[in-house]
Amino acid sequence: MRSEPVEAQKIPLSTTDSIQESPNTQIITVMNRAYYGECFSRQPDDTLDMLQEKARTLGAKAVIGVRLVPMVDERGIRVMMAYGTAVTGNQLTKELSK
Repeated sequence: MRSEPVEAQKIPLSTTDSIQESPNTQIITVMNRAYYGECFSRQPDDTLDMLQEKARTLGAKAVIGVRLVPMVDERGIRVMMAYGTAVTGNQLTKELSK
């Protein structure tokens, strides 16, 4: 699933719900519907990779308030949703480096 160098995938993900400043934010969501068979352990990482990719395309510096939601679709297949708040702005970089 990874097609870019590892360095390009380093958008921070955090379960922190807020930051002190209020830079530009946008809630983003991805749904991983890939079939994993018995290899469910890869699904969370792949889903987070999808969230990072979406954030990168939006120009986000990080994604905060990240949550993973395992679900079963109408066919009985495990799927996973990830969502969070994509944040742009220089203040975020300062907050995360503390």
